Amino acid sequence: MEHHAAYGLDVESLDIVIVDDSKTVLTMIRSMISGLKVARVRSYDRGDLALHAIMQEPPNVILTDLAMSPMSGMQLLQLVRQQTMAPLCFIPVIVLTAHATERRVAQLFELGAHHVMSKPMSSAALQQRLRSIVMDPRMLRLVGGRYVIDGMHEVLEEKRSKMRTLNKARQFHEEVLPNAVESQRNVDDIITGRVEYDEEKGRTIRLASPGMRIGDYLRKGDFVGKDTAKAKDNTKPVGRAQRSRFAGVGRRRG
Repeated sequence: MEHHAAYGLDVESLDIVIVDDSKTVLTMIRSMISGLKVARVRSYDRGDLALHAIMQEPPNVILTDLAMSPMSGMQLLQLVRQQTMAPLCFIPVIVLTAHATERRVAQLFELGAHHVMSKPMSSAALQQRLRSIVMDPRMLRLVGGRYVIDGMHEVLEEKRSKMRTLNKARQFHEEVLPNAVESQRNVDDIITGRVEYDEEKGRTIRLASPGMRIGDYLRKGDFVGKDTAKAKDNTKPVGRAQRSRFAGVGRRRG
């Protein structure tokens, strides 16, 4: 195993190559790292041109965009990590991308990228990455004819395992929790008397609320008591003398 080409160097001594198909972005990145006062900065707007240049003069660090043509940043990374490309295979690569999905970032790390930065990034963040790269002790290990960062595969597998466990827990939560909530609601209803369990039918029966029971009581006329009914039965018809007493009541006086 080998350390990468920038390990142990002073930041001021770095030779950095920037690859991006946007000249505006190239100018911005050069400006961002100018505060570090590095020894040399070279910029290229095509991956194939950058590859030709670094084969002639290998840098200490490569900063590359991802979405480029005719050679993408991922293709450039795959090429320089080949054992046959030594000493280019030991150069640390920082990938800059505006499409940093979880799957893509994992793929880039599997291919041997040291860092992946999401665009747009701040000058402070980029400078910090370059400062940390010279102190990064991770070794490069040869696997199947190409160099990868030692231990990276295991780290990614551990993260994938945690994600799978988390997804299973989320799925269990979504499937089981509603049933648990409904079961607890049934228990609460039984305790509070809103439902009762019918052993013969093997299920709970929801009981009418007090308000509903009062409404049924009123609709059926049960509120008319026995005494009231008896009083109605004992009512005597009004006689002629009684009618004459009240004959003038209600008449308008002329």
